[in-house]
Amino acid sequence: MTLRTKTFAVITGFAIIPLVFSFSVYLINHHINLDNSAIEQRFIISKWIEMEFYPSVYRMRTEDLKIPEGIELCLINERGFVTYSNISLIPPGSYFSIIFPKFYESIKGRDSKSINESFIIDGKKWHFFLIYSRIPPELEKEKFFILIKTLQFTFFIIAAGTILGSLFIGSILKSVNRLESAVKKIADGNLDFKLEVKGSDEFSALSASFEKMRETLKDDHARKSRFLMAVSHDLKTPLTSIKGYLEAISDGLASDTETQKKYLGIISEKAGALEKRISDLIDFAGMETGEWQLKRKTIPLKAFLDSLSIIYREDCEILGRKFIYENTIPEEYEISCDPVLFERALENHFTNALRYTFDGAVISLRCSMEKDKPVIEIADNGKGIDEKDIKYIFEPFYRGSGSRREPGMGLGLSTSKSIFQSHGWDVSVAAASGEGKTGTVFRISLKDI
Repeated sequence: MTLRTKTFAVITGFAIIPLVFSFSVYLINHHINLDNSAIEQRFIISKWIEMEFYPSVYRMRTEDLKIPEGIELCLINERGFVTYSNISLIPPGSYFSIIFPKFYESIKGRDSKSINESFIIDGKKWHFFLIYSRIPPELEKEKFFILIKTLQFTFFIIAAGTILGSLFIGSILKSVNRLESAVKKIADGNLDFKLEVKGSDEFSALSASFEKMRETLKDDHARKSRFLMAVSHDLKTPLTSIKGYLEAISDGLASDTETQKKYLGIISEKAGALEKRISDLIDFAGMETGEWQLKRKTIPLKAFLDSLSIIYREDCEILGRKFIYENTIPEEYEISCDPVLFERALENHFTNALRYTFDGAVISLRCSMEKDKPVIEIADNGKGIDEKDIKYIFEPFYRGSGSRREPGMGLGLSTSKSIFQSHGWDVSVAAASGEGKTGTVFRISLKDI
Protein backbone atom coordinates (compact mmCIF):
# COMPACT_ATOMS: atom_id res chain seq x y z
CA MET A 1 0.00 0.00 0.00
CA THR A 2 1.40 3.37 -1.01
CA LEU A 3 1.91 6.23 1.41
CA ARG A 4 -0.75 8.23 -0.43
CA THR A 5 -3.28 5.41 0.07
CA LYS A 6 -2.36 5.08 3.74
CA THR A 7 -2.69 8.81 4.30
CA PHE A 8 -6.02 8.89 2.48
CA ALA A 9 -7.29 5.98 4.58
CA VAL A 10 -6.23 7.66 7.84
CA ILE A 11 -7.75 11.02 6.87
CA THR A 12 -10.94 9.33 5.68
CA GLY A 13 -11.14 7.35 8.91
CA PHE A 14 -10.76 10.44 11.06
CA ALA A 15 -13.34 12.23 8.90
CA ILE A 16 -15.87 9.39 9.11
CA ILE A 17 -15.56 8.88 12.86
CA PRO A 18 -16.95 12.35 13.76
CA LEU A 19 -19.76 11.90 11.24
CA VAL A 20 -20.70 8.52 12.66
CA PHE A 21 -20.45 9.88 16.17
CA SER A 22 -22.64 12.88 15.30
CA PHE A 23 -25.20 10.63 13.66
CA SER A 24 -25.20 8.37 16.71
CA VAL A 25 -25.75 11.37 18.99
CA TYR A 26 -28.65 12.42 16.81
CA LEU A 27 -30.21 8.94 17.06
CA ILE A 28 -29.67 8.89 20.80
CA ASN A 29 -31.31 12.27 21.19
CA HIS A 30 -34.12 11.11 18.95
CA HIS A 31 -34.52 8.00 21.07
CA ILE A 32 -34.58 10.04 24.26
CA ASN A 33 -37.34 12.17 22.77
CA LEU A 34 -39.28 9.01 21.95
CA ASP A 35 -38.86 7.77 25.48
CA ASN A 36 -40.19 11.07 26.76
CA SER A 37 -43.04 11.20 24.23
CA ALA A 38 -45.52 9.73 26.75
CA ILE A 39 -44.80 12.59 29.12
CA GLU A 40 -44.96 15.06 26.29
CA GLN A 41 -48.24 13.53 25.12
CA ARG A 42 -49.77 13.81 28.61
CA PHE A 43 -48.58 17.41 28.84
CA ILE A 44 -50.25 18.31 25.53
CA ILE A 45 -53.53 16.68 26.61
CA SER A 46 -53.46 18.42 29.99
CA LYS A 47 -52.86 21.73 28.28
CA TRP A 48 -55.77 21.07 25.91
CA ILE A 49 -58.03 20.28 28.87
CA GLU A 50 -57.09 23.52 30.63
CA MET A 51 -57.14 25.79 27.60
CA GLU A 52 -60.07 24.42 25.55
CA PHE A 53 -62.07 21.74 27.28
CA TYR A 54 -62.86 23.53 30.56
CA PRO A 55 -63.70 26.89 28.94
CA SER A 56 -66.13 25.18 26.51
CA VAL A 57 -67.83 23.23 29.32
CA TYR A 58 -68.13 26.31 31.51
CA ARG A 59 -69.84 28.12 28.64
CA MET A 60 -71.96 25.02 27.97
CA ARG A 61 -70.79 25.04 24.37
CA THR A 62 -69.54 21.49 24.03
CA GLU A 63 -70.56 21.49 20.39
CA ASP A 64 -67.62 23.84 19.78
CA LEU A 65 -65.07 21.37 21.17
CA LYS A 66 -62.24 20.45 18.82
CA ILE A 67 -60.99 17.20 20.22
CA PRO A 68 -57.43 16.26 19.11
CA GLU A 69 -57.00 13.15 17.04
CA GLY A 70 -56.63 9.96 19.09
CA ILE A 71 -58.62 11.26 22.09
CA GLU A 72 -61.96 9.75 23.13
CA LEU A 73 -64.00 11.77 25.63
CA CYS A 74 -67.31 11.76 27.43
CA LEU A 75 -68.77 14.45 29.75
CA ILE A 76 -70.99 13.39 32.69
CA ASN A 77 -73.28 15.75 34.62
CA GLU A 78 -74.02 15.72 38.37
CA ARG A 79 -76.76 13.09 37.91
CA GLY A 80 -74.40 10.63 36.15
CA PHE A 81 -75.79 11.07 32.64
CA VAL A 82 -73.60 11.57 29.62
CA THR A 83 -74.08 15.04 28.04
CA TYR A 84 -71.34 14.79 25.42
CA SER A 85 -69.43 11.77 24.02
CA ASN A 86 -67.44 10.74 20.98
CA ILE A 87 -67.17 7.18 22.36
CA SER A 88 -69.45 4.86 20.39
CA LEU A 89 -70.15 2.63 23.40
CA ILE A 90 -71.34 5.58 25.52
CA PRO A 91 -73.76 7.69 23.53
CA PRO A 92 -75.05 11.03 24.93
CA GLY A 93 -78.01 10.58 27.34
CA SER A 94 -76.82 7.22 28.61
CA TYR A 95 -75.98 6.59 32.21
CA PHE A 96 -72.30 6.46 33.00
CA SER A 97 -71.39 3.51 35.21
CA ILE A 98 -68.41 3.70 37.52
CA ILE A 99 -67.16 0.39 36.14
CA PHE A 100 -67.08 1.65 32.57
CA PRO A 101 -63.55 3.20 32.65
CA LYS A 102 -61.92 -0.09 33.66
CA PHE A 103 -64.07 -1.97 31.22
CA TYR A 104 -63.26 0.32 28.31
CA GLU A 105 -59.55 0.37 29.13
CA SER A 106 -59.52 -3.43 28.99
CA ILE A 107 -61.16 -3.25 25.58
CA LYS A 108 -58.65 -0.69 24.29
CA GLY A 109 -55.72 -2.72 25.57
CA ARG A 110 -52.39 -1.94 27.17
CA ASP A 111 -51.59 0.74 24.63
CA SER A 112 -54.25 3.06 26.04
CA LYS A 113 -54.21 5.51 28.93
CA SER A 114 -57.19 7.17 30.63
CA ILE A 115 -57.92 10.31 32.64
CA ASN A 116 -60.93 10.30 34.96
CA GLU A 117 -61.47 13.63 36.76
CA SER A 118 -64.21 15.63 38.52
CA PHE A 119 -64.74 19.42 38.47
CA ILE A 120 -67.35 21.92 39.81
CA ILE A 121 -69.67 24.06 37.67
CA ASP A 122 -72.11 26.39 39.46
CA GLY A 123 -71.75 24.37 42.63
CA LYS A 124 -72.53 21.16 40.84
CA LYS A 125 -70.10 18.30 40.49
CA TRP A 126 -69.41 17.28 36.92
CA HIS A 127 -67.19 14.53 35.65
CA PHE A 128 -65.30 13.63 32.46
CA PHE A 129 -63.69 10.46 31.20
CA LEU A 130 -60.86 10.71 28.61
CA ILE A 131 -58.87 7.91 27.02
CA TYR A 132 -55.98 8.13 24.53
CA SER A 133 -53.45 5.78 22.88
CA ARG A 134 -49.98 5.77 24.26
CA ILE A 135 -46.67 4.60 22.63
CA PRO A 136 -46.62 0.77 22.43
CA PRO A 137 -43.93 -0.93 24.54
CA GLU A 138 -42.94 -3.04 21.53
CA LEU A 139 -42.08 0.12 19.64
CA GLU A 140 -40.02 1.38 22.55
CA LYS A 141 -38.15 -1.94 22.67
CA GLU A 142 -37.52 -1.75 18.95
CA LYS A 143 -36.17 1.76 19.30
CA PHE A 144 -33.94 0.69 22.16
CA PHE A 145 -32.65 -2.21 20.05
CA ILE A 146 -31.85 0.23 17.22
CA LEU A 147 -30.02 2.43 19.71
CA ILE A 148 -27.88 -0.49 20.92
CA LYS A 149 -27.03 -1.53 17.37
CA THR A 150 -26.18 2.04 16.45
CA LEU A 151 -23.87 2.37 19.44
CA GLN A 152 -22.21 -0.94 18.61
CA PHE A 153 -21.63 0.16 15.01
CA THR A 154 -20.27 3.52 16.20
CA PHE A 155 -17.83 1.89 18.62
CA PHE A 156 -16.77 -0.56 15.89
CA ILE A 157 -16.03 2.28 13.44
CA ILE A 158 -14.12 4.22 16.08
CA ALA A 159 -12.13 1.14 17.14
CA ALA A 160 -11.38 0.14 13.54
CA GLY A 161 -10.36 3.69 12.65
CA THR A 162 -8.12 3.91 15.70
CA ILE A 163 -6.45 0.55 15.00
CA LEU A 164 -5.92 1.26 11.29
CA GLY A 165 -4.68 4.76 12.04
CA SER A 166 -2.26 3.40 14.62
CA LEU A 167 -0.98 0.76 12.18
CA PHE A 168 -0.52 3.23 9.34
CA ILE A 169 1.12 5.87 11.51
CA GLY A 170 3.26 3.18 13.15
CA SER A 171 4.40 1.99 9.71
CA ILE A 172 5.33 5.54 8.71
CA LEU A 173 7.18 6.14 11.98
CA LYS A 174 9.16 2.89 11.58
CA SER A 175 10.24 3.92 8.08
CA VAL A 176 11.20 7.38 9.30
CA ASN A 177 13.14 5.92 12.24
CA ARG A 178 15.04 3.53 9.94
CA LEU A 179 15.98 6.41 7.64
CA GLU A 180 16.95 8.60 10.60
CA SER A 181 19.17 5.85 12.00
CA ALA A 182 20.82 5.37 8.59
CA VAL A 183 21.43 9.12 8.22
CA LYS A 184 23.08 9.24 11.66
CA LYS A 185 25.35 6.31 10.76
CA ILE A 186 26.48 7.99 7.55
CA ALA A 187 26.96 11.30 9.39
CA ASP A 188 29.23 9.42 11.80
CA GLY A 189 31.24 8.06 8.86
CA ASN A 190 29.85 4.53 9.09
CA LEU A 191 29.13 3.12 5.62
CA ASP A 192 29.42 -0.56 6.51
CA PHE A 193 25.74 -1.37 7.02
CA LYS A 194 22.76 -2.26 4.88
CA LEU A 195 19.48 -0.38 5.04
CA GLU A 196 16.66 -2.90 4.98
CA VAL A 197 13.94 -2.03 2.44
CA LYS A 198 10.42 -3.19 3.33
CA GLY A 199 7.08 -2.66 1.62
CA SER A 200 6.23 -0.94 -1.64
CA ASP A 201 5.25 2.59 -0.63
CA GLU A 202 7.06 5.87 -1.18
CA PHE A 203 9.17 5.38 1.96
CA SER A 204 10.34 2.03 0.57
CA ALA A 205 11.36 3.73 -2.69
CA LEU A 206 13.12 6.43 -0.67
CA SER A 207 14.88 3.76 1.41
CA ALA A 208 15.99 1.95 -1.76
CA SER A 209 17.39 5.21 -3.18
CA PHE A 210 19.11 5.91 0.15
CA GLU A 211 20.65 2.43 0.17
CA LYS A 212 21.89 2.96 -3.39
CA MET A 213 23.41 6.29 -2.28
CA ARG A 214 25.13 4.54 0.64
CA GLU A 215 26.63 1.94 -1.69
CA THR A 216 27.79 4.69 -4.06
CA LEU A 217 29.39 6.59 -1.19
CA LYS A 218 31.08 3.43 0.00
CA ASP A 219 32.42 2.73 -3.49
CA ASP A 220 33.59 6.34 -3.81
CA HIS A 221 35.33 6.06 -0.47
CA ALA A 222 37.03 2.84 -1.60
CA ARG A 223 38.06 4.47 -4.89
CA LYS A 224 39.49 7.43 -3.03
CA SER A 225 41.53 5.08 -0.84
CA ARG A 226 42.80 3.19 -3.89
CA PHE A 227 43.55 6.55 -5.56
CA LEU A 228 45.72 7.74 -2.67
CA MET A 229 47.50 4.39 -2.38
CA ALA A 230 48.20 4.31 -6.13
CA VAL A 231 49.48 7.88 -6.22
CA SER A 232 51.68 7.24 -3.20
CA HIS A 233 53.07 4.06 -4.72
CA ASP A 234 53.62 5.38 -8.26
CA LEU A 235 55.33 8.56 -7.05
CA LYS A 236 57.30 6.92 -4.29
CA THR A 237 58.86 4.24 -6.51
CA PRO A 238 61.00 6.58 -8.70
CA LEU A 239 61.74 8.83 -5.71
CA THR A 240 63.06 5.85 -3.75
CA SER A 241 65.24 4.87 -6.68
CA ILE A 242 66.58 8.42 -7.08
CA LYS A 243 67.29 8.66 -3.37
CA GLY A 244 69.11 5.33 -3.42
CA TYR A 245 71.43 6.31 -6.26
CA LEU A 246 72.12 9.73 -4.70
CA GLU A 247 73.06 8.03 -1.41
CA ALA A 248 75.30 5.65 -3.34
CA ILE A 249 77.12 8.57 -4.98
CA SER A 250 77.32 10.40 -1.63
CA ASP A 251 78.81 7.33 0.08
CA GLY A 252 81.50 7.10 -2.58
CA LEU A 253 80.20 3.90 -4.19
CA ALA A 254 80.50 5.60 -7.60
CA SER A 255 84.17 6.52 -7.33
CA ASP A 256 85.00 6.46 -10.99
CA THR A 257 83.60 8.77 -13.64
CA GLU A 258 81.96 5.98 -15.64
CA THR A 259 79.93 4.72 -12.67
CA GLN A 260 78.90 8.23 -11.74
CA LYS A 261 77.65 8.87 -15.27
CA LYS A 262 75.72 5.61 -15.16
CA TYR A 263 74.11 6.47 -11.83
CA LEU A 264 73.34 10.01 -12.95
CA GLY A 265 71.76 8.64 -16.12
CA ILE A 266 69.53 6.35 -14.08
CA ILE A 267 68.61 9.28 -11.80
CA SER A 268 67.77 11.40 -14.86
CA GLU A 269 65.65 8.56 -16.28
CA LYS A 270 63.76 8.13 -12.99
CA ALA A 271 63.29 11.90 -12.69
CA GLY A 272 61.86 11.94 -16.23
CA ALA A 273 59.45 9.12 -15.32
CA LEU A 274 58.46 10.99 -12.17
CA GLU A 275 57.91 14.18 -14.17
CA LYS A 276 55.72 12.32 -16.69
CA ARG A 277 53.63 10.74 -13.94
CA ILE A 278 53.10 14.10 -12.28
CA SER A 279 52.19 15.61 -15.66
CA ASP A 280 49.72 12.79 -16.35
CA LEU A 281 48.27 13.27 -12.89
CA ILE A 282 47.83 17.02 -13.45
CA ASP A 283 46.20 16.41 -16.85
CA PHE A 284 43.84 13.85 -15.37
CA ALA A 285 42.91 16.12 -12.45
CA GLY A 286 42.17 18.93 -14.92
CA MET A 287 39.89 16.68 -16.96
CA GLU A 288 38.08 15.31 -13.93
CA THR A 289 37.41 18.75 -12.44
CA GLY A 290 36.48 20.36 -15.76
CA GLU A 291 39.27 22.93 -15.52
CA TRP A 292 39.95 22.72 -19.25
CA GLN A 293 37.93 23.40 -22.37
CA LEU A 294 37.50 21.47 -25.58
CA LYS A 295 38.91 23.05 -28.71
CA ARG A 296 36.22 21.83 -31.02
CA LYS A 297 36.55 21.57 -34.74
CA THR A 298 34.34 20.03 -37.39
CA ILE A 299 36.23 17.19 -39.06
CA PRO A 300 35.35 14.46 -41.59
CA LEU A 301 35.20 11.42 -39.33
CA LYS A 302 36.07 8.75 -41.90
CA ALA A 303 39.22 10.58 -43.10
CA PHE A 304 40.29 11.18 -39.49
CA LEU A 305 39.99 7.48 -38.63
CA ASP A 306 41.64 6.42 -41.91
CA SER A 307 44.74 8.47 -41.02
CA LEU A 308 44.91 6.92 -37.53
CA SER A 309 44.56 3.42 -38.96
CA ILE A 310 47.74 3.90 -41.00
CA ILE A 311 49.73 4.63 -37.81
CA TYR A 312 48.08 1.76 -35.94
CA ARG A 313 48.85 -0.67 -38.78
CA GLU A 314 52.53 0.27 -38.75
CA ASP A 315 52.74 -0.11 -34.95
CA CYS A 316 51.15 -3.56 -35.19
CA GLU A 317 53.58 -4.68 -37.90
CA ILE A 318 56.58 -3.55 -35.84
CA LEU A 319 55.32 -5.34 -32.71
CA GLY A 320 54.21 -8.50 -34.49
CA ARG A 321 50.44 -7.98 -34.29
CA LYS A 322 47.87 -8.39 -37.02
CA PHE A 323 45.73 -5.30 -37.64
CA ILE A 324 42.19 -5.34 -39.10
CA TYR A 325 40.54 -2.08 -40.14
CA GLU A 326 36.94 -1.69 -41.32
CA ASN A 327 35.24 1.66 -41.85
CA THR A 328 31.77 2.02 -43.38
CA ILE A 329 31.14 5.57 -42.20
CA PRO A 330 30.12 7.81 -45.16
CA GLU A 331 32.87 10.02 -46.59
CA GLU A 332 30.77 13.15 -46.11
CA TYR A 333 29.91 12.50 -42.46
CA GLU A 334 31.40 15.20 -40.21
CA ILE A 335 31.60 15.49 -36.45
CA SER A 336 32.39 18.27 -33.99
CA CYS A 337 35.18 17.35 -31.57
CA ASP A 338 38.56 18.25 -30.15
CA PRO A 339 40.71 16.23 -32.62
CA VAL A 340 43.82 16.29 -30.39
CA LEU A 341 41.99 14.85 -27.36
CA PHE A 342 39.96 12.48 -29.55
CA GLU A 343 43.18 11.06 -31.06
CA ARG A 344 44.72 10.79 -27.58
CA ALA A 345 41.74 8.86 -26.20
CA LEU A 346 41.73 6.39 -29.13
CA GLU A 347 45.50 5.99 -28.84
CA ASN A 348 45.13 5.08 -25.15
CA HIS A 349 42.80 2.23 -26.10
CA PHE A 350 45.01 1.07 -28.97
CA THR A 351 48.17 1.18 -26.81
CA ASN A 352 46.33 -0.76 -24.13
CA ALA A 353 45.49 -3.45 -26.73
CA LEU A 354 49.13 -3.62 -27.82
CA ARG A 355 50.34 -3.92 -24.23
CA TYR A 356 48.10 -6.83 -23.25
CA THR A 357 48.32 -8.98 -26.37
CA PHE A 358 50.94 -11.46 -27.56
CA ASP A 359 52.90 -11.91 -30.78
CA GLY A 360 50.56 -12.82 -33.64
CA ALA A 361 47.47 -11.49 -31.83
CA VAL A 362 44.77 -9.63 -33.74
CA ILE A 363 43.82 -6.03 -33.01
CA SER A 364 40.86 -4.58 -34.88
CA LEU A 365 39.42 -1.11 -35.42
CA ARG A 366 35.86 -1.21 -36.78
CA CYS A 367 33.81 1.89 -37.52
CA SER A 368 30.17 1.84 -38.62
CA MET A 369 26.83 3.66 -38.42
CA GLU A 370 24.14 2.43 -36.04
CA LYS A 371 20.84 4.29 -36.04
CA ASP A 372 22.50 7.15 -37.92
CA LYS A 373 25.17 7.48 -35.23
CA PRO A 374 28.83 6.47 -35.61
CA VAL A 375 30.16 3.63 -33.44
CA ILE A 376 33.84 2.76 -33.02
CA GLU A 377 35.02 -0.62 -31.71
CA ILE A 378 38.61 -1.42 -30.70
CA ALA A 379 38.99 -5.13 -30.02
CA ASP A 380 41.75 -7.68 -29.46
CA ASN A 381 42.02 -11.40 -28.88
CA GLY A 382 44.49 -11.17 -26.03
CA LYS A 383 44.12 -12.68 -22.58
CA GLY A 384 41.25 -10.33 -21.80
CA ILE A 385 40.15 -8.73 -18.57
CA ASP A 386 39.15 -10.70 -15.49
CA GLU A 387 35.43 -10.48 -14.85
CA LYS A 388 36.04 -9.04 -11.38
CA ASP A 389 38.14 -6.24 -12.92
CA ILE A 390 35.72 -5.10 -15.64
CA LYS A 391 33.57 -2.84 -13.46
CA TYR A 392 36.69 -1.03 -12.19
CA ILE A 393 38.51 -0.77 -15.52
CA PHE A 394 37.78 2.95 -16.01
CA GLU A 395 38.68 3.95 -12.47
CA PRO A 396 41.80 6.11 -12.07
CA PHE A 397 44.91 4.24 -10.89
CA TYR A 398 43.10 0.91 -11.07
CA ARG A 399 45.27 -1.79 -12.54
CA GLY A 400 43.88 -5.25 -13.05
CA SER A 401 45.36 -8.35 -11.50
CA GLY A 402 47.19 -9.14 -14.76
CA SER A 403 48.80 -5.72 -15.18
CA ARG A 404 50.61 -5.13 -11.91
CA ARG A 405 54.05 -5.41 -13.47
CA GLU A 406 53.26 -3.31 -16.50
CA PRO A 407 54.52 0.30 -16.62
CA GLY A 408 52.11 3.19 -16.16
CA MET A 409 49.87 4.67 -13.49
CA GLY A 410 46.55 3.24 -14.58
CA LEU A 411 45.25 6.59 -15.85
CA GLY A 412 45.00 5.84 -19.57
CA LEU A 413 41.50 4.35 -19.75
CA SER A 414 40.17 6.71 -17.08
CA THR A 415 41.49 9.68 -19.06
CA SER A 416 39.96 8.33 -22.26
CA LYS A 417 36.59 7.97 -20.60
CA SER A 418 36.77 11.57 -19.33
CA ILE A 419 37.56 12.77 -22.87
CA PHE A 420 34.70 10.81 -24.41
CA GLN A 421 32.23 11.95 -21.76
CA SER A 422 33.28 15.58 -22.18
CA HIS A 423 32.15 15.25 -25.82
CA GLY A 424 28.85 13.72 -24.73
CA TRP A 425 29.85 10.27 -25.97
CA ASP A 426 29.51 6.86 -24.31
CA VAL A 427 32.22 4.25 -23.83
CA SER A 428 31.84 0.69 -22.59
CA VAL A 429 33.93 -2.46 -22.27
CA ALA A 430 33.05 -6.13 -22.61
CA ALA A 431 34.76 -9.48 -22.91
CA ALA A 432 34.92 -10.93 -26.42
CA SER A 433 31.80 -13.06 -27.05
CA GLY A 434 31.75 -16.52 -28.61
CA GLU A 435 32.79 -19.99 -27.57
CA GLY A 436 36.52 -20.27 -26.96
CA LYS A 437 37.14 -16.58 -27.65
CA THR A 438 39.27 -14.36 -25.43
CA GLY A 439 40.04 -10.70 -25.54
CA THR A 440 38.43 -7.33 -24.92
CA VAL A 441 36.10 -5.08 -26.88
CA PHE A 442 35.89 -1.33 -26.24
CA ARG A 443 32.87 0.37 -27.81
CA ILE A 444 32.56 4.14 -28.27
CA SER A 445 29.18 5.57 -29.31
CA LEU A 446 29.54 9.03 -30.81
CA LYS A 447 26.93 11.81 -30.92
CA ASP A 448 27.43 15.05 -32.79
CA ILE A 449 26.33 17.69 -30.23
